[in-house]
Amino acid sequence: MARQNKETRNNQEQVQITSLRVMRASEYKDTTFLDLEVNGVKIYGCRFINGKNGNFVAFPSQKGKDGQYYNIAYVPLTDEHVNQIDEQLDELL
Repeated sequence: MARQNKETRNNQEQVQITSLRVMRASEYKDTTFLDLEVNGVKIYGCRFINGKNGNFVAFPSQKGKDGQYYNIAYVPLTDEHVNQIDEQLDELL
């Protein structure tokens, strides 16, 4: 994990996932599409992925002119946040 400065750690501590809405499970068995509400801000088009190296949330992205993909929205989630989302998904699915 990359070294984080004090401000980044404080921002992560302030993140509160206030709601979660599952849009659909993908044809790919390890991906679930969802909308997150974090600190009152809704982020549409997120993906929860059960990866080889652990679960993670992929935020919506857009392809730039250089062919690279760039996040439209991003929230610094900790492992605890990802586990919380995973538990909520288990209850909903």
